[in-house]
Amino acid sequence: MSQLLPESEAEAFLNRPISTLLRIRCNRYDHGESVLLIGDAAHATSPSLGQGCNASFEDVAVFDQLLDEYSDNIVEAIAQFTLRRKPDTHALVELSDYAFPLSGKLLFFELFIRLRTSQFLHQLFPKYFSPSLFELLSETTIPYSEILNSHQGWISKVKQANEKFLETQN
Repeated sequence: MSQLLPESEAEAFLNRPISTLLRIRCNRYDHGESVLLIGDAAHATSPSLGQGCNASFEDVAVFDQLLDEYSDNIVEAIAQFTLRRKPDTHALVELSDYAFPLSGKLLFFELFIRLRTSQFLHQLFPKYFSPSLFELLSETTIPYSEILNSHQGWISKVKQANEKFLETQN
């Protein structure tokens, strides 16, 4: 029976450093007239929100819409893709980075209270209170940029708290 992996390589694999999450935020999703990046290649996010696959499917739907809009002119559809998708994919990266606090019991408690309050108020008065951030992300087709704008206060608060937390860790 032959060994699939030399012992030295197996040991190197076991002793490798643990990687961090990779996030990607491209400024352009195209190169020339024939290359288009979609999905994680264009906008990899933290798995915390579970939106990676949804965003990839949205990319396909947007590109299909662009092909219809530009009468299957692939060159023009590719050129327009970045303009159409960049605001939402950048917003998704921001949301996935800062929807959850890294630390702080009070922030977690506030997150829980916000979620329950928005769920309750939205059920009672849907015209006056929007669903929670997480309901909007998982159960609607509202663009990520609109969701980010409507929850910017929370995202900014978490971003500041996370930056302070990370400073204390270094």
